[in-house]
Amino acid sequence: MSGAAIILMVISIVVLWGGLAASIVAIVRRPDRTDWPEGWEREGGPEDRPDEPVEHDT
Repeated sequence: MSGAAIILMVISIVVLWGGLAASIVAIVRRPDRTDWPEGWEREGGPEDRPDEPVEHDT
C-alpha cells in the first residue's frame, strides 16, 4: 500500500469511529426527552405522542 492510501484509510477510520463515539456520548448524556412543551400530556393516545411509532392497519 502506498503512503497516501494508508493516510486516507486512517482518516476514514478516525471519522467513522469518531462519529460512533460522539453518538454514544450524546445518547448517554441525554437518553430521553425531558423538556416537553407546555400543555403536553403523557396520558393521551398514540396520536398525541409524536415520538412513538404509529401503527397502521394495512
